[in-house]
Amino acid sequence: MHFRATQGRPSYWSYVIEAVILVGCFISALHAQSIAIPTTPASFEIDAAQSGSSEKGAQFGDFLGRRAVFLPSGFLNVRGVSFRDGTFEFDMATKPDSFFLGVGFRVESEANMEVIYLRPGASDTVEAVQYTPRLNGDAVWQLLNSTHEKASAHIPKSEWFHIKIVVQGRSCKLFMNGSNDPTLEVTNLRREPNEGGIALWALGGGGYFSNLSYRRDPDPKPVSKLPRYERAGLLSDWELSPAYDTSEVAADKYPNLAGRWEKVYAEDPGFVLVNRYRTSPAMFPMPSRDEMLKGRVKGAKVVFARTDIRSAKAQDKILKIGYSDDIVVYLNGKQIFSGKNALSYRSNDSLGTFGLNDEAPIHLNAGANELLVAVTEYNGGWAFQCELSPAP
Repeated sequence: MHFRATQGRPSYWSYVIEAVILVGCFISALHAQSIAIPTTPASFEIDAAQSGSSEKGAQFGDFLGRRAVFLPSGFLNVRGVSFRDGTFEFDMATKPDSFFLGVGFRVESEANMEVIYLRPGASDTVEAVQYTPRLNGDAVWQLLNSTHEKASAHIPKSEWFHIKIVVQGRSCKLFMNGSNDPTLEVTNLRREPNEGGIALWALGGGGYFSNLSYRRDPDPKPVSKLPRYERAGLLSDWELSPAYDTSEVAADKYPNLAGRWEKVYAEDPGFVLVNRYRTSPAMFPMPSRDEMLKGRVKGAKVVFARTDIRSAKAQDKILKIGYSDDIVVYLNGKQIFSGKNALSYRSNDSLGTFGLNDEAPIHLNAGANELLVAVTEYNGGWAFQCELSPAP
């Protein structure tokens, strides 16, 4: 078969269609281009609290031979950026006393964004690079501890190094110093993949940023809704109460709640992420160990969650329990377990990280059994998980 060009003069509409296609290609190419972000005050949203006249504010100048912005603490939003999928690149340099240094993306507000950050003091350990979302007012770092949320990396001191973050749908990858292999690959970004801003972030000591640029994906792919997370033995369907101040509502007393209950569900790896549904107290500084031991700390929040366990017969089971920060568990109206797992509670260096680390023997009646939990939060991640396994 021979290819034969159509003879004759192209029609008017052929020119129009070609012009539309060319304009579309030009716009797509423009969106796909890398856009530099000058390290000048005009590139950022700077309020009075972040002004250069304050030691806590962003400062612009030269560092290690290049123009840079130094951020001592807080968030610094890039002006005029809307970003869902694409690439964000920058150079970073730490100070000897830098604790946390990173970026937020898909920024909806200071209370809601995705965050990837470095911990220079944890260089060459699995805590060096971390991902956490900020959900309803707090970063849930205590809850996310897999290799898709933490990674080891060498973080140089007092020298520039390069970071590239590639975001697509529910995943993102972080590359360091031009490597083709990602240092961290996040496979489950916890917030919905909506467009949002880009922000620099620092806490404790601060650090320097330079050579910032971003590139939008001109045609991001649709993202499907996550399926219900289920696993044998996992109690995944719950009803959640409103949040109450623990100084007003006691967690260690079975509640008599007439308020509205909301249907909620477990998600990977099995916990109910309360931060998704309720605003965190995000207490800082943390209450003392003695205050947490006494309970009913003013400013802390408690929610109640309930589910029905259907049993074909009377039988004994083991209830495995994970929680952050504190929990009280009731079965058929009777308290069967309580525990505390807040930052620095169990020991001075305890991080309060989440895990399915506790268990209690339980007896199920034939038919319906009500399991109710009271979960108290201070900061760092609000969640619980309950799973049934056979009794020994």
